[in-house]
Amino acid sequence: MSEGYRHDPVSAIAEAEATGETAAIFADIRQTMQIPLITSIWRTLAGVEGGLRAVWAVARPLYASGQPDAALCRVLERVVLPVPGPLVPGQLGRAGVRAGDLPTVRAILDAYNRSNGLNLMALTGLVATPAGLPANHPVPPPPSTWPILPPLLAQADMAADTWTLLHHLNRFGATPDEPGLATLWRHLAHWPGLLAVIHAGLAPLRKDGTIQRSIRQLLAGVRAEGASLARLRPERIDMPEAARAMIAHYVRHPGLVVRMVAIGHGLAHWLRQAEKQV
Repeated sequence: MSEGYRHDPVSAIAEAEATGETAAIFADIRQTMQIPLITSIWRTLAGVEGGLRAVWAVARPLYASGQPDAALCRVLERVVLPVPGPLVPGQLGRAGVRAGDLPTVRAILDAYNRSNGLNLMALTGLVATPAGLPANHPVPPPPSTWPILPPLLAQADMAADTWTLLHHLNRFGATPDEPGLATLWRHLAHWPGLLAVIHAGLAPLRKDGTIQRSIRQLLAGVRAEGASLARLRPERIDMPEAARAMIAHYVRHPGLVVRMVAIGHGLAHWLRQAEKQV
């Protein structure tokens, strides 16, 4: 893949560093998508000349319609998510996750799941071939108010063994040609013990093929829903070719956002089951 199409979450502009037009677009993305943070695809597009402005201009109507949210719910209903096995009582507490931490952990997961999921659906609609009727399904209610989330950690902010653990976690569902470190793991690095528990829980699901099957099911559902979402996009799409190619690769490659949608929703379900055990 050409370096111009690479999606590198670690080297993408930090949200706090955005100024001027970029900061204004980021604020509009957060408000329109009803999310508390800007995930890496938008921060990476900010590095493509004219990419962020052009992509958001044509993608915004899709997000504002609420139909990507409805489509995501429809797809997830048909997917067997990679949910780790049940935790034993007290396991999270022994891993350093206190009772007061768990709502924040879940909020981080929910924020990435919403953002990654909506990006997967809406941006697929931006590059898919239109087919069928325009998407027109009941839209789920918006999320409740988001709590204040801890900052995203950089490599310099964490111990060396935690950084190594992140890369081990990042292998789940990843492919050799897309080694970029998923941002979710860096955000959860405030709890290294939790990352170790997650790694232990996901390892059997990689070994038995559950994670890969979930990714394939997701991709199939996204392709079907994306064709009807494409009917909602503007007739004229004007964006840099590098940005268009980056988006197409981002939503179609099994090692990118789709794997984090599968894994993230599986982990959210797992933590909901375990919430009373801390």
